[in-house]
Amino acid sequence: MLRKSALWIAALQLVALAAYAHVDLIAPCARYSSAPGCPPPPRGQSIDYNTNAPISSNGINIQPLCKHSVPYAKRTVYKAGESISTGYGIGSSHGGGHCQWALSYDREKTWVVIQTEIRTCLQGTVAGQNVKIPVTIPTDAPSGEVTFMWAWINAVGVREFYSNCADIQVDGRDGGSISGVELLLSNYNTTYDLIPEFPNPTDPDGHELFDARKPITISVKGSGSSITSAPDPSTSSKPNKNAAGRGWHRLQSTLFFISTFFVFIPLYM
Repeated sequence: MLRKSALWIAALQLVALAAYAHVDLIAPCARYSSAPGCPPPPRGQSIDYNTNAPISSNGINIQPLCKHSVPYAKRTVYKAGESISTGYGIGSSHGGGHCQWALSYDREKTWVVIQTEIRTCLQGTVAGQNVKIPVTIPTDAPSGEVTFMWAWINAVGVREFYSNCADIQVDGRDGGSISGVELLLSNYNTTYDLIPEFPNPTDPDGHELFDARKPITISVKGSGSSITSAPDPSTSSKPNKNAAGRGWHRLQSTLFFISTFFVFIPLYM
């Protein structure tokens, strides 16, 4: 009985490690982050000890884009044109991948991407490392309460989509507009295109989907409210044409966990 219990505990620990040892945004503080120096969650909310977990895995949504919908009451202030030294806690960087950084002025209804790194984002980082990536707030960014998002599509492993959101205050001009491209949501769920693994330099990596992102301009009134000229970001990515491919990736993931489970059985027999 004890031996069986130990086996199940080991298997569950392995699954938990595979599910949660990834990457998260630690500076500026992601919502409800447990990272040192981050503020406590808003009243009625709890610390999120799994901010490094994906929000979608193999086309199955686990959490919404920002994970949590209630913003922090206190926001970090950044000036328009300022470079933010964004920080990331590394559990497993899955060979790097694609990163996008985006801003929302309307409580996560619409996003404008301000910076993108294709293929090499987080590449070469190792577990336990804290990584810094400079991200610049556009010089023409209007003042207002803003949601800052980091989004990541991993290069290697189960097809996943990661994101964290931070609540910031932009100190810029009073009203105006900010332009960029729409947020690409490939791998977020079965609605969007699947980008397969791309461990090798010559592997297809879906870069053409990033090239095809639609331009977007967000107009911000002096009060900080916004009106966008583009549709909701849920329509920005192309419809999924790879349903069969997603099914195969789900099967691969299931077989991986089954095979790994049985590899550990002899250790407890």
